[in-house]
Amino acid sequence: MDFKSIIDLISRSNINQEAMYELVSEASSLDLNDEENLRSIIRKGCGLANRSLSVEQEDRIVKLLKDKGITPDLFKLLKK
Repeated sequence: MDFKSIIDLISRSNINQEAMYELVSEASSLDLNDEENLRSIIRKGCGLANRSLSVEQEDRIVKLLKDKGITPDLFKLLKK
């Protein structure tokens, strides 16, 4: 897992760090192999960043996370 990239993304997105830590805490207690849990965390993260995702974008993020985990490909997708 590339924590430096995650921290860089959070700082560039001007996300409330306390809310992000709460989301990370919630995510750590969930089974992220369950697609609904994963989608819920993705949606909450987008809400924190004041960004929206199309269904297609969310599907691509879910597929990337399930297939490869957190990789540079994920960050390339998020920067678009």
